[in-house]
Amino acid sequence: MSTGNENKICSKKADAKDWLAEAAHLSVYYEYYGALLPEKQRLIFEDYIANDMSLSEISKEYGLSRQGVYDAVRRCGAKLYEYEEKLRLAERFHGLEEQAEQIRDEAAVIAAGAKDSRTGETARKLAALAQELWERLQ
Repeated sequence: MSTGNENKICSKKADAKDWLAEAAHLSVYYEYYGALLPEKQRLIFEDYIANDMSLSEISKEYGLSRQGVYDAVRRCGAKLYEYEEKLRLAERFHGLEEQAEQIRDEAAVIAAGAKDSRTGETARKLAALAQELWERLQ
């Protein structure tokens, strides 16, 4: 099944800014969904994205053509985009991080401006809990 994301996978020869942005997205998606990819494709993808190996280096290591390596990387990237499109785990997780950070910051503001000690202590506890949650999400 085609997701339309096959053509999103740019080569390292593309604009460096585009490549870095795409590699960052794919790395995040890989953290969530990488285990769902076939082992050999996963290893090739890791070498290309995380280990910054060239298509030639990878092709020599696995005994594949450069085109075969590139196709494997594109398929993996397309699958990762597809998984995120359907499951939205990375998006949801990022939203939880942002909310925990906002709660922490707002509780700190309340604690700083609290007129009575009980309100200030409750706000500090909320800020600490939100900070702990935010750290666990990291």
